[in-house]
Amino acid sequence: MRRHATVAAFSAVLAVAALAAPAAGAAQDDSGTRFWNIDVNHDRDYTVGVEAALKRTFSVSATVTDPSGVRSVSYELRHDDGAKVRGLMVGSSHCVRLNDTTSFCEALVTADPSVNLRSNALAGLWVITPVAVDGDGNVTRGDGAYFARIKRTTYISQTIATPQQVQKGKNVTVKAQMTVASWENRKNVPLIGHQVALQYRKGTSGPFTTLKKLNTDRNGWVSATVKATADGTYRYDFAGTSLTVATPGSADFVDVK
Repeated sequence: MRRHATVAAFSAVLAVAALAAPAAGAAQDDSGTRFWNIDVNHDRDYTVGVEAALKRTFSVSATVTDPSGVRSVSYELRHDDGAKVRGLMVGSSHCVRLNDTTSFCEALVTADPSVNLRSNALAGLWVITPVAVDGDGNVTRGDGAYFARIKRTTYISQTIATPQQVQKGKNVTVKAQMTVASWENRKNVPLIGHQVALQYRKGTSGPFTTLKKLNTDRNGWVSATVKATADGTYRYDFAGTSLTVATPGSADFVDVK
């Protein structure tokens, strides 16, 4: 059977369950199974954030077409360094027949720091290979450029802006601490040396404006001093990285006299 590759970004499938293997001696043909409308976690960026010690279950789905119909679809997920596979997970879908040649196949899969994400080094891009068995028992592997972004979740503590009441033109100090999920330690740890944006919003509604950018210290804390101009709220915002999830912090209101 021809190996068909669909050139579309494909995202994350994590599962503890073993992949349902194709039948022994399954024939190969030239039918050309195709994978369409792939969706993972309903996330446009193909991202799944995983906490330090909690399982994360999410969906992955695709529309699959083959001239002889679709019997089953599985998804293989691997993380490697170019020479060696560091992580390997698989998940099997439940398929709903749409017509004689097409099925909608969806899987609920689980990421678990205690089972398949025990190392922080596993954060980042994972390669996905969908595997379909058609109505005749033939197997197609989608060997295209399918990628998932499995990231560690991040957190910003309650923003502390002091003083809460200040005269116009006087200084306001804004502090917060950033932490990140450690799959190895099974707890959140300080996020060190990462850039965050100090943002301000006049009053209590409307968009935030970035005032300055600065890096967290060795304990994950960030602190900045700004001039008070009008009543408003301050917060820190983290844009995320290829390994960590973006997150905005909570805002703190300052009354300017």
